Amino acid sequence: ISFKVNVPGADTIILVSNESRYKMHSTQLSLASACFADLLSAPGPLLSREGLRVGIRYLIVLQDFDEKTTNKLSKPVFRRVPVDSNGRPSQTYATMHESDQNPHIRASLFSDYERLLRIFANQPISFDDKTIDTLLPDAMGLVEVAERAGSVSMVAKIIESSLLAKGQDIFRAISASPIVWIDVTFRIQSKVLFKEALIHLTGKYNALVLTPPDEAFVNKYPRARNILDQLPPNLRDLLERKHAELKQFCQNIEKAVSSHYPPGITKTSVTGQAKTDPIGRLDYAKDVFTWVGVACYRHWWGQMMASYGGHDMYLRLFNGGQNYLGRDIQSGFHQHFPMSGKGQKVLQHNIDIIKAGVTKVVAPLMNNESQLDIVKSPVKWLTCTVVGGADYLWDPEVDQEPEEGSEQDAEEGAEQDTKQGAVELYGAQPVSEKAKGKRRAEEAFDEADPFVELVGKGKGKKRAVEPFQEEDLGYYDDEEDAEGEEV
Repeated sequence: ISFKVNVPGADTIILVSNESRYKMHSTQLSLASACFADLLSAPGPLLSREGLRVGIRYLIVLQDFDEKTTNKLSKPVFRRVPVDSNGRPSQTYATMHESDQNPHIRASLFSDYERLLRIFANQPISFDDKTIDTLLPDAMGLVEVAERAGSVSMVAKIIESSLLAKGQDIFRAISASPIVWIDVTFRIQSKVLFKEALIHLTGKYNALVLTPPDEAFVNKYPRARNILDQLPPNLRDLLERKHAELKQFCQNIEKAVSSHYPPGITKTSVTGQAKTDPIGRLDYAKDVFTWVGVACYRHWWGQMMASYGGHDMYLRLFNGGQNYLGRDIQSGFHQHFPMSGKGQKVLQHNIDIIKAGVTKVVAPLMNNESQLDIVKSPVKWLTCTVVGGADYLWDPEVDQEPEEGSEQDAEEGAEQDTKQGAVELYGAQPVSEKAKGKRRAEEAFDEADPFVELVGKGKGKKRAVEPFQEEDLGYYDDEEDAEGEEV
């Protein structure tokens, strides 16, 4: 009898099929597999002199039918066949044939078990690793048989190493199909690859919510609404939590952009008296073009927030310069608020200063926490999601509390003051006796109509205008921009 694996002095024969036989140590199998440990828990027979010569105490056979009930085809399972004192089977048994047609098994099942048993015997294995598409089926086949045998820990690192050996190819594959890879990486308990899949899955959340589930999944679960419903509950809960964190992070950045002021425009006051402090009308008049720049920028930003969003918008803010709110768009503003040529240049300069400050505000969103080279393989979603120790569900780690004065404290402080004079204007100011009954400053403008000239009763009065038209926003069309957007 020939064996594909023949360990010297072995006491156990494993028949995966009539063509695939393995001879290994029972102790070795019990340590490597929970399934084999259960099958081998009962001691073998006391061997006779002839039995000692044969040396076989245990016989394990892979069978695809249930002998005890209906004799119908089923998923293949290992069963122990009793052995007598001579080391020979004490009853008849049936084996599988690799040429048989069984709809319950895949063609690669026997090669998957061969890889698994070779790993148990500390022998090298190989995958079809020409591409990710050929490597993934081999890897998942091995994972499946390892899960049945209760020995995932024995194969996890081997599969992880084979996948990581593909370099950027594996990271590109994960970014393209994070739904598939979050399941794969969770099953092999690979922290490196699980983190990668979770980052891209979180970044593509909004696009995936709009993606219908697979037809086979809908047939099994008719109430499924989108492809995210295909995730196991524990992974779905984790994804919802990470998406909520990213959404809150984006909102904080957007608030910081909305309250950003260029350096030098804010004034400090000690006494509140214009005679002694630079807070008089003339002092503010000197900054009029800076304030016009702030108003122009925020008008554009308000329209942008109402119409667009997501990765592309943040990328434009980060790149600054002529990537948004360029001279051609500002010309729409000057049609309603004409300026001299010199005044237009001054306004352009002030807006450029604001853009430079906003670049620093948006920079945290442009961090790439994944290992994908987004320069060579750009993506249209955010990859700034931070994966902590508690996110590895199979082996959660307690995240350490930040020490006082740590970098995280500094980052939280930066959310309140974005290094460029971001100001929160939400606090109410006390109303003096003289000011009672007067209209509050924040009520002086209609939020729905920024930069509006009020219509008077007299002739020649201009109607309300909107300096920036829809076509002035300078963005991609909705269909192209919607793919993989985060916010």
